Amino acid sequence: MMKMTHSAVGYSEYSLQEYYEKDNISEECMKKADISDILIMPYKYNDDFYFADEAVSFYKYCKSMNLEQNIEILAEDNIKVRSLHSFDIWMPLIFIATDILLPIAINVVSDYINQKRKGREEEPCDVDITFKIKTGDDFKELHYRGSAEAFKENFEKIDINKL
Repeated sequence: MMKMTHSAVGYSEYSLQEYYEKDNISEECMKKADISDILIMPYKYNDDFYFADEAVSFYKYCKSMNLEQNIEILAEDNIKVRSLHSFDIWMPLIFIATDILLPIAINVVSDYINQKRKGREEEPCDVDITFKIKTGDDFKELHYRGSAEAFKENFEKIDINKL
């Protein structure tokens, strides 16, 4: 069974300014939001901001793939990770600069998920991920919580323009 939600959201849902101030993010780091095609961001949890378990390893994986797209992580050197212990894959919040990059991001995430599961394919595994996609002056958000096997198949059916 697929559990998936999607809705249009604006900046009010996720205040980057609040994150910048709370974690003392430098202006240099803030610029990543403007120059990145794909940006790995923290989630807000209670009154603090944390990166998902997979944030750093996903970032390193993306860098090792030598993708054409500029991929950054929105953090200084002090990345606070919120660990959740299970075989489930807790992906970071991924900001995508334009909707035409969504299929590329989905492929990279799908490949990463397959890599993580190598040798453990028989074990049940859920994925939790949120994409925030800039479409014009607006943002659309796609959240997926469901089986790792069904991830790519479910996302390939989405037409971002119909959301």
